[in-house]
Amino acid sequence: MHMQPATQETVLLLDETLIEAQNGIERQVKPGEKIPFVMEPDEDKPWEYGGPGMSRRIHLYGTVLFDDLVGKYRMWYFCRMGPHWRVPAGNFQIPELYMPRTDEKPYHCNGATEDHYGRTFVDNDRGDLVCYAESEDGLNWSKPTIGDMSFNGSKDNNIFWDLHGASVFIDREEPDHTKRYKAIGFCRRYRNIFLITSPDGLHWDDKDYVDPVSERGNEGSFNVTFDEREQVFRAYSIVRFQDRDKRRVICYTESPSLEGPWKESTPMLEPTSWDDEMAHRKFGALRAEFHNMSAFRYHNLHLGLLGVLNVTAEQIPNEANQMPCDGPVESQFVYSRDGINWAHACRDRTAAIPCGEGDAWDRGMVMGVAREPVIEGDDVHWYYTGCEHTHGELDMEKRTKRIGRASWKRDRFVALEAEGEGEILTKTIELPKVASTLEVNAEASGGQLRVELCDVRGEVLEGFSKGACAPITGDSLRESVRWSGKTIADVRVPMKLRLCLDRAKVYSFTFRE
Repeated sequence: MHMQPATQETVLLLDETLIEAQNGIERQVKPGEKIPFVMEPDEDKPWEYGGPGMSRRIHLYGTVLFDDLVGKYRMWYFCRMGPHWRVPAGNFQIPELYMPRTDEKPYHCNGATEDHYGRTFVDNDRGDLVCYAESEDGLNWSKPTIGDMSFNGSKDNNIFWDLHGASVFIDREEPDHTKRYKAIGFCRRYRNIFLITSPDGLHWDDKDYVDPVSERGNEGSFNVTFDEREQVFRAYSIVRFQDRDKRRVICYTESPSLEGPWKESTPMLEPTSWDDEMAHRKFGALRAEFHNMSAFRYHNLHLGLLGVLNVTAEQIPNEANQMPCDGPVESQFVYSRDGINWAHACRDRTAAIPCGEGDAWDRGMVMGVAREPVIEGDDVHWYYTGCEHTHGELDMEKRTKRIGRASWKRDRFVALEAEGEGEILTKTIELPKVASTLEVNAEASGGQLRVELCDVRGEVLEGFSKGACAPITGDSLRESVRWSGKTIADVRVPMKLRLCLDRAKVYSFTFRE
C-alpha cells in the first residue's frame, strides 16, 4: 500500500491546537443525520436470532466499504448467538468453527480440545460469528449465501468466520490474488488476534496464518485502520483496568503490515473525572467507561468515534445473563494529530451519534461503529450498531441490535459559530507551495464571513484585509475566498488566518492548487 500525492490540503477547525485566539465563538458538535436502520436480525437465520429466550443481535464491529472490484457496497458484520448452550434448543453445531462448547474445562467441542492445526481452545464459545451482506446503494442490503460453513447441517448461510468483528482490507498490491482480501480480528476460541485471507471477500481461510499475528487476552473489538500518510496500520481496542471498577479504556497498537510485527498494545485513552462528571450530568451515571473506538486519517487529523458507556448501575450478583454493568452507550467525536494522543471534540461531550429518543430503535445504545466511514463524494456515512436496550439488560429477548447509518456533509463534524460577531485567529501556517486558492467550508446564509491574511505577528498583510475580502454569504462546502486584486499565490511567507464571522459558522479551510 502506497500513499498517493495530495492535490489539496484541508484543515479542520475541529483541531483546537491550530487556534491561537478566538472571541465570540462557540464550538458546536454536529450529530450525524440518522436514517432508519438499514439492516436487522432475520428471524429465519438462527445465527442472528436463536428463537424464544435468545437474543436478536447483529453488530457493526466490522467493516463497510464500497468495493470497486465488484461494484457494490459490502459489509462484514458480526452477530452473537450466545451463550447458546444455556438454551436447550440453542446448541447449534458449526463444526468448521469448532462450535459449540460449554463452560466445562478443559474447553472442548464435542470432546475435541484442539483444532485440526493442533491449536488448543483457551476459552469457551459465545456464538461470535462474522457474516457478509452487500448492497447496490448502501441502504438496501441482502445477505447472500456463501456456503462455506455448516450450520446444523446446512450450508445455506452467510457465515464466514468467528472473529469478534473483522477489519477487512483490499490489498491491491498483494501478488497472490488468493489473498487479495485480508481480515483481522479477535478470535475468542484462542483469545488472540488472527489474520484470515480471501480471493474475493466471500470465501476465507487461515491456512497461511495459523499463529496469532498479535497477542491480546481481552475480548472486544479490534478496529484497524491504514494510515496512508505514515504507511502504518493502527489498531484500537479495549482493556479493563484491574481497579475496583474494572473500568474499560482504549488501547493502541501499530504495525507496518497486517501480518506484523505489532507493537505491544498499551492503554491510550482513559476516562477522566470530567468524563465521569458529564456522564453524571447527562445520565445520572456513576462513572464513564470507554467501550470501543473506531478512527481513521481524515485530512490533517485522525478522526475517531469513541463509544462511551455511562454506567448507571453495577452488576447484579448471581444473575445468569447479567452484564458487568448497566447504562446507555453513545458515540462521541475525538481527534488526534498523531493517532495516539487524543482530545475530545468539545468539553460538553456532545454525542456525535446520540441515543435515539422515545421508542427509537437505537434508544438504549450506540454500541459500536464500522472501523471507518464510507466517503461518497461530499457525504460521509458511518454505519453503526443501535440497540433498544441498555448495556445490562437481563431479558435476553430484549437484547435486539440493528445496524443503521449516520451521515455528515464533508468536514461538517464540528462548527465554530458566532451568533453575532466573532473572530478566530489561527497559529502560523506554512502555505503549500502549489496553493493558488483558499476555500472555506461555511454556513453564512444569515450573515457573512470574511477572511484576513496576517503575518506571524498577527498584522494584516497588505491587500488581504477583511475590507478587501468579498463577503461570503451563502452555505457552501467549498467557497473560494477573494480579495480585490490579490490571490493566495501572491503570498509566499508563513502566515496566519483571521476568520471574521458575523452570524456564521465555519468548519474547515482548504488550500487548493
